[in-house]
Amino acid sequence: MEAFFVTDSDFVSFLSWLEKRGDLFVATRDEEDCVKIKPYGEAGEFSYPGVRAIQPLKPFFFTILEEVAEFPSAEAKTYESKPFTILGAAACDLRAIEALDRVFLEGDFEDPFYSSKRSQGLVISFDCTEPYDTCFCTLMGVKPYPEKTFDINLSRLEGGYVAEVGTDKGKEVIEGNKSLFKPATDNHLSQREAIRKEVEAKVEGQSKQFKPSGSWQDCLARAFEDPGWERNVETCVECGACLFICPTCQCFLLYDEKVKDKYKRLKMWDSCAYKNFARVGGGANPRPKLVERFRHRYYHKLDYFPKTYGFEGCTGCGRCIVACPGKIDMREVLKEICKV
Repeated sequence: MEAFFVTDSDFVSFLSWLEKRGDLFVATRDEEDCVKIKPYGEAGEFSYPGVRAIQPLKPFFFTILEEVAEFPSAEAKTYESKPFTILGAAACDLRAIEALDRVFLEGDFEDPFYSSKRSQGLVISFDCTEPYDTCFCTLMGVKPYPEKTFDINLSRLEGGYVAEVGTDKGKEVIEGNKSLFKPATDNHLSQREAIRKEVEAKVEGQSKQFKPSGSWQDCLARAFEDPGWERNVETCVECGACLFICPTCQCFLLYDEKVKDKYKRLKMWDSCAYKNFARVGGGANPRPKLVERFRHRYYHKLDYFPKTYGFEGCTGCGRCIVACPGKIDMREVLKEICKV
């Protein structure tokens, strides 16, 4: 992959160019030292985030609520997205995009709404330099720095950024700003490598106590009836926060709503944590108990998803740990279940 260097002053010019390209959203630290993704005009002066934002990127591509059909109608519902840029995707967010791509773009049916937004979005990622103590990406096969799925990746160095090109879309953007980007030197790349190794060691160190002896699939193959599920679900209030904040969850509900003389079919996020999510005609429910739904989340992320797509459906971002009102830590649950 080609790598360039852009100085801090030239990066400000680059942001101005991106703003003209279309809607620009940036992840930056606010006055409370919290990283949030905001429209560029509302975010104030850009500051390198250093760690993933509190919210996932999922809503930019998989909308929380959207109209997908109208009856009666002579034509199918279409959606045409406008160009937009997300500046501030961490490596865990990129793994999540990869997971959503596999679900919505592959197989027998391609989601046209997701596809439109995905094709128009420019994703600029960054290396994590200040991981949270709840980050455990390395346990899920993700580095704290992006390796793929980005259009352009930024690595913070003194005086500027190393910008690595990941796609043809990213290359076109760099070529459109040739005066701002210069080829990265060996010194730039060696500095980046040193920082990456230090941060990776930190995440691995804080995650070491939770690492299983084998694979997650091997662990869960032995743990379906483990009493630890019952103990860990005791503080769960079935709110769905862990799933709505999860960057990879893709469950949704289709329902019809009458508007004047027409019906609109809407698609909205749903959660398998809810009792009626899996209910079928006649009232039968394969997961009527909360502990069954609680356990299902772990099996879906770490057993069913990798068996289908080849990698874990959890990115190790730690957002679910922070969001849970019941103080349930996914790492601690797995530690007990897997007898780490």
